[in-house]
Formats: sequence, structure tokens, C-alpha cells
Amino acid sequence: MYVMLYWPKKWDNFNFRGLARAKQAFKSQNYEDIIPACNEEFETEDDSHRMEAFVLRATFHLLLGEHKKALSDFQAVIENEHANVKLRVNALIKRASLYMQLEQPSKSLEDFDRAASLDQDNADVYHHRGQVHLLMEKVTEAMSDFSKAVAVNPNCPIAYVQKCYTDYRYAFSTRNMEKMEEVMKAFQQAIQKFPECSECYTLFAQVLSDQEEFDKADKYFQKATEVEPENATVYVHRGLLQLQWNGDVSKAIDMINQALKMDDRCEFGYEALGTIEVQRGNLRHAVELFDKAIPLAKTELEMSHLFSLRDAAMAQATVAEKMGIPISNVGFP
Repeated sequence: MYVMLYWPKKWDNFNFRGLARAKQAFKSQNYEDIIPACNEEFETEDDSHRMEAFVLRATFHLLLGEHKKALSDFQAVIENEHANVKLRVNALIKRASLYMQLEQPSKSLEDFDRAASLDQDNADVYHHRGQVHLLMEKVTEAMSDFSKAVAVNPNCPIAYVQKCYTDYRYAFSTRNMEKMEEVMKAFQQAIQKFPECSECYTLFAQVLSDQEEFDKADKYFQKATEVEPENATVYVHRGLLQLQWNGDVSKAIDMINQALKMDDRCEFGYEALGTIEVQRGNLRHAVELFDKAIPLAKTELEMSHLFSLRDAAMAQATVAEKMGIPISNVGFP
């Protein structure tokens, strides 16, 4: 998150207002105080930090799902030609990502192009645009973006490993075995270069899982949890691997439940566990899990998918009950 959150230690015991208080709240993880503190900044006569406050407030509106408010704040920064260029680019990147959540890819790409024209040496622009192209299944364009991101900033681990993963997707889709071997070596190089980046281990594990090298994949997922033990998503991925690898439902459920204990807002965890419970015939419990996942969906497409899973489970449960079939007999063996 780029919002200039520099905080001198000597400021720790001061009683601040406005943006300074918002930064203090961020530093102390009192996130609920950030938006009110930013609001204070707009009440001051000094407007020197106003644009920064807009970006910070917009970011937290975005995290809270308050999309209209976020768009309004981003707009205030983006259209201000006197604002700091890096702040404007940061606002454009975040608004572009929000447009993707709102299923408006053309607007998203327009914002990325505008950001690149403002700061062509900003690796974040190409990295995030690459992710959007990947979501749009435009693998060639994504490869180009990630290559640019790494060229601009070769020490950015996320961009580096995302490039590896995108190159893998391309090699797999074109059945280019020579390219595939290069990619597997590139993943190993990424891990050596960035041993503290959990994303390197997670994405390589997903690739190994695709290759049905489940034992190796599990080891890399485990390594990812060691590097970033509070990343709930990794536990969900590792749990699903247990099903794919050896059909160990109990172990999969234990791992996903562990993820949800760590992060009770992990939508991926509720969806995965709900799907498993449908297959086990625990349809009512599956519906409860999908109900927990739905409010956490980041896009309308995700929400629609979750509603379809929930409705299918509910329909199966209703039919089974009307016909007097034990619900436990409805699931897969």
C-alpha cells in the first residue's frame, strides 16, 4: 500500500489529528480510526496533505466494500494535476483494480494505461496490469506486463514469481516442453533469490500440483506456511491438495478449519469447505458455509458463483427431505 506512511519514532507519544492520527492508527493497527482521522484532515485549513488523506481514506473504503465512496476519493486525486504524481499513479492503480472487481475491464485497462503514461518506470503499474490481463485470460499480454515489471524492478519478489507463473501458463497452453523446463528452473531461481516470499513457494506448489507432483507440491505449501504462518489461503490450498492427492477428506477439512480459525474472513476457505460438505452430503452445513462466504465476495461474479453453489445445495437438501431420503446419502461416496 503506497500512501507515504513514514512515521518517525519520536512522534509515538504525540496526540495528533488528521492524517498524522490516521498514520498513527495504521501503525498501531487501530484500523477503525483511520477513516475518521482522514475526515479530520479535510477540516483543516492546511491542504498540503489532503491528497494523501484522500488516497488513504479511499483505500480503506475499498477494503470495506464501500465502492462509491472509494471511487469518489480516488477521482479527487486522479483529476488533480497538482497532486504528487506517485499519489495519482497509486490512485489510478487502485481504481483500476476496483473497476475489475466491478466487472468493468475496459475502464480498468484505461486507468492502467493512464498510470503508465504518468510514470513509465513504476513497476507496480505493469505488475497489477499483468494480474488483470491474467484474470482476463490474456496470457501473452500478462507475460509482457510482468516482464516489464521485472525489468523496471528486478528485486520485486511478487512480480518476479508472477512472471514465472504466467510463463508457465503460456508454456502449458502451447505445450512447449522446452519453455516448461525453463520455467521450472526459473521458479527455483525465484525461491533462491527471495527465500522469504511465501508467494514463490505457493505458486510453485500450484504448478507442481498441475504436474501431479503432489508430494513436492505439499512440501512447498508447507514451506510457505513456515515463511508466512498467518496466511490462511495457503492452508486452504494445502487442504485441497490433500483431496486431489490422496482423497484424505479429514485432513483437508482440518487444514481448512485451521485457516478459518486464523482468518474468519477467508472467503476461499468457506467456499472450499462448503464444497467438501456438499460432497459429503452435509447439505445444510454447506449452505451455512456458503452464506458466510457470500458477504466476503470481492466481485459480482464471485458472488454469483457462491449463490449458485448455495442454491444448488439448498435444492438438493429440500428434495431429499421431501422424498424422505437421509441427507447423508445424497453426497458422493
